[in-house]
Amino acid sequence: MGAAGNSPDVAIVGSGVGGATMARTIAPTGARVLVLERGEPLCPDPRPLDAKAVFLDADYLAGETWYDHRGKPFNPVIYYYVGGNTKFFGAVMLRFRREDFGAVEHPGGVSPPWPFPYEELEPWYCRAEALFRVHGRAGEDPVEPPRTRPFPHPAAADEAPIARVRERLERSGLRTFRSPLCVDVDAWLRYAPTTWDGYPNTGSAKADAQN
Repeated sequence: MGAAGNSPDVAIVGSGVGGATMARTIAPTGARVLVLERGEPLCPDPRPLDAKAVFLDADYLAGETWYDHRGKPFNPVIYYYVGGNTKFFGAVMLRFRREDFGAVEHPGGVSPPWPFPYEELEPWYCRAEALFRVHGRAGEDPVEPPRTRPFPHPAAADEAPIARVRERLERSGLRTFRSPLCVDVDAWLRYAPTTWDGYPNTGSAKADAQN
């Protein structure tokens, strides 16, 4: 870390959604923040949105072998880049339900309650949605927990196939809602005529942990 006078005040391991958000929160205080990341920046590629390279050849995966509880090897879907797995994530930013913070009974047992209720975390959800430029519309989700502020950006328009499915579901009497997304759909479609889910983000249309 160099001489004592140049030592960081805070060291954060990993530049994924947790580490990057923490670094962004601390930086305005004037503290010296060091982020340690094993991966390289994801640079533009001649085929960044090539489905075969992304999903079949798995060119962007870490290429590691892990072992399950029985000792059976498997290759995890994990990425090592600046920004972590968010460079490839689907950009959905749902809040936990209010009930998730209490004790929840599952077939395998009881999940213990959190040490604080949803209401204590709610203001921080608002700040996170602003930071990640989340697009959504309050009230569409019938089980959405209470919120004190609206989404910072209007809900993203459905892609054409999703719009057709939503229309059929609504006609049958089911209620649907658009997922909160931290992606500027129009900007992404100008970048490439494909969905963003699972594809590498080398621009700013998707609000991943790096940008």
